[in-house]
Amino acid sequence: MQHDAKYLHRILCLRYHKYKAVSVGVSCFTLVTISLERYFAIVEPLRSRRWQTRSHSYKCIMGIWLLAFVLMIPIAASQEVIQIGNSDRYACREIWPKNLQEVEIGYSVSLCAILFVIPLFIMALAYGRIAYGLWVDISQQVMDNTESSQYKLSKEEGLGSQATPLREGQHQKNGGDHVSLRHSNLRHCVASRRRVIRMLFVIVMEYFICWTPLYICSTWKIIHYPSIHERVSNLAWSLMLLLAYVSSFVHPVTYCFMNKNFRKGFVSVFKCFLQKRLSSHTEMSNLTANSSPTVRFQSSEYTRVQSIE
Repeated sequence: MQHDAKYLHRILCLRYHKYKAVSVGVSCFTLVTISLERYFAIVEPLRSRRWQTRSHSYKCIMGIWLLAFVLMIPIAASQEVIQIGNSDRYACREIWPKNLQEVEIGYSVSLCAILFVIPLFIMALAYGRIAYGLWVDISQQVMDNTESSQYKLSKEEGLGSQATPLREGQHQKNGGDHVSLRHSNLRHCVASRRRVIRMLFVIVMEYFICWTPLYICSTWKIIHYPSIHERVSNLAWSLMLLLAYVSSFVHPVTYCFMNKNFRKGFVSVFKCFLQKRLSSHTEMSNLTANSSPTVRFQSSEYTRVQSIE
């Protein structure tokens, strides 16, 4: 019985830690892929239009999951189930053979670089380049709009000096309305692009804040366990893990509150889901009603008898 319990614990231990590590890798690689897709779509739209297709998206998703599974194989292979004292409780621990301690340190440092340092650098570089391009476009549009408005007003003033007072007033009114409309459109465009820049900055900062403590302490633990064991309590480890898991839902919330198109898409998907459920429920009700002539006959007979009585 005890052997069966330990075997069951080992299966659950392997699956839990394997899929937990894979989910972390998938989340990280997905964020990096999204940042690169946005970079090419915004900074180099003509080049990216040729290969940003649905089949390309499927290949990226498959590659992300395959890379995460392969990368986390050592974590699953090193999981061991140990019994806590003489009790019936078991714990799942990552235990490497003693002759592979250097390999464990190298793998942990490499994992920290692959899942944290390199992705953070790529996202910061891609989003920084996007923000710089958007900011340059904003400055250029403001400059072009100012020059165009000044040229148009000076031209209309020259025409107005040769026109009658009535036509001069009409020219000034039309010119003022046109300039006001251009300024309104420009303000809307500038505000929209500034929101995008803020959102990109917030996404990078969220990833940095949520994952930095855990990766630093995990690498420190592998390199020199006694020193970190004295300074970092179990509560601190739990808080760092909680902060890292918070990043799983922080990014969708950021997209929802800071991106108007994301909010519209989310609402449309939610409405579509509700409409499908309502339509399926209506079809089921109609099918039930149409497939029960006896019930309808009995109901009509009962109603007729009541009316007679």
